[in-house]
Amino acid sequence: MIHYDRNKPLIFIHIPKCGGTSLVNIFRDWFENRCYRHYYRKHEGLMPEKYPLKEGICIYGHFNRKRGFGVEDYYPEVDQFVTFLRDPLEMAKSNYFYWKKILRSLKIELGTLKEGDHFDFRDIQDFFSKRPRSHLLNFLPQDINEKNFKEILEQKFIYIGITEDLENSVNRMAQCLDCPQAAISHLNKSQRDEELPLEMEEKFKAENKLEYLVYNYVKLRYNSDAK
Repeated sequence: MIHYDRNKPLIFIHIPKCGGTSLVNIFRDWFENRCYRHYYRKHEGLMPEKYPLKEGICIYGHFNRKRGFGVEDYYPEVDQFVTFLRDPLEMAKSNYFYWKKILRSLKIELGTLKEGDHFDFRDIQDFFSKRPRSHLLNFLPQDINEKNFKEILEQKFIYIGITEDLENSVNRMAQCLDCPQAAISHLNKSQRDEELPLEMEEKFKAENKLEYLVYNYVKLRYNSDAK
């Protein structure tokens, strides 16, 4: 992957349910007042703010091209990124349990969800039957496909960590960015109290082959670099 150029802007792509909530404070410590948040403010219906690109800044957040605030929508000239990936199935499970424990009650309170409607999932099987697709690729730069994903990952990213090995990933990312080592706290975790049947897990994997090509490539490369 590419080497970090601290004279240019850096983007950390926070892919939901990949440890980004735990990492944001580390980036604030590393970049201080040069760290800017890029998040859709859903309670206010406001798109992320666009910042002037300056030397050595870091823009940190969700970049979702399907919702109009992807990398190309805001900062097409930026060419160095870092991110963390996670098994797409585990991402989807985590999203369900976060919805169940926290988001459902909040949406009902705000009036954006009515009990029993299409997005009011009965259980984990109902969730996976209604949302069989992973949204991982929506957050990455460019239009990734089976032919170009390796080239994009190798030529755009300084570092891609693995959420399943979060502490070691953070230490290795610090080396790549020439930043001090940092302790990591696991935030935004939801308790899991349901199991997804094996046949539904296999179906999800079969329906998200490209996402698994990307994840497995990154994981293989990550494990190889550790040797």
